[in-house]
Amino acid sequence: MKQIKKILLLTSILLGYTITVFSQNLDNIPTEKRDSLLKAKSKEIILRYGPGYYREYKAPTIERIVVPPSETNPEGINVGRAYYMITYWYDKTKERLEEDFAAIVRIWADTGEPAAVLFGCNYGYILDRKKTRSSKEQPPIPYVQSNWY
Repeated sequence: MKQIKKILLLTSILLGYTITVFSQNLDNIPTEKRDSLLKAKSKEIILRYGPGYYREYKAPTIERIVVPPSETNPEGINVGRAYYMITYWYDKTKERLEEDFAAIVRIWADTGEPAAVLFGCNYGYILDRKKTRSSKEQPPIPYVQSNWY
C-alpha cells in the first residue's frame, strides 16, 4: 500500500511539473530535460499547424538565440530577449522544399511560450499571443513540395 502511495505521489508531482514547466524560464532547467521538453512542445506545434512537415529524419537542432539590437530589428522589439529555435530537417534525397529545413519552431526562453513556427514551404505563423490580432485558431498549412530541383 505504501508503494502505491509513493507511486501516486511521484506521478502527481511529475504531472504538475510537466504542466507548469512551460510557464517558467527554460534557461533554469537542466539541458537534457529542457531539450526534451523543447522537442515535445515543438513536435506538438508542428503537428497542429503543419502536420505534413513533421519529420523524424534526424534529431532536431536546438539553438538558443538572443534577439539582436536595433540594426537588424528596427522596431527594437524584444531586444536582448532569448528564444530557442528548434529546427527539423528532411532528407533532400527524397523530397525538396523551398528551404533547407522541414520546420522551425521558436519558443521564448523566459516563458516557454511558442513565438512562431515556419515551414519549409516558407509559410508559417506568429504564435506569440501578444503579437496576433485575432484570437481565432489558425488552420494547418498544407504540405507542398518545391518545383525547383
